[in-house]
Amino acid sequence: MGDSKFVRRDNQQRKTETTGKRPTSYSNWHRKSLSAECLAVDVDFVEYRLNRGIVGLFAVTGECNDENHIKNSKRFIWNRTKVERQVLVELSQKVGCPAYFVIHDNDLTVFHVHDLSEDLKDYTRMDNKEYSEFIEKL
Repeated sequence: MGDSKFVRRDNQQRKTETTGKRPTSYSNWHRKSLSAECLAVDVDFVEYRLNRGIVGLFAVTGECNDENHIKNSKRFIWNRTKVERQVLVELSQKVGCPAYFVIHDNDLTVFHVHDLSEDLKDYTRMDNKEYSEFIEKL
């Protein structure tokens, strides 16, 4: 596994923490104790229905101030989440459900919903009510 210009690595080629948002002892242990070949990805949400099982897999990020911030951040978000998105797509194919990457603003008023089976440039813009309805209809 080689260096990536988008992901910092230590001298043993292990991915280093860059967001400061992984407080769990397990995440810290995984990053410090295992080789660079051992990748771990957390799936943010699995939408589940009692009568149908798993209906959707979601990666969600929302450190954006407004919709312009969402739009301007996407290229950086796509760079740092490539493996996460690949894992979600593979899981969704194996489980037989859709996978989505959702970027929202801090106030949860704007949601850009990217269906990971489609081009990343394509998304559906939703407000809070529309996003709630989307989740309910899965």
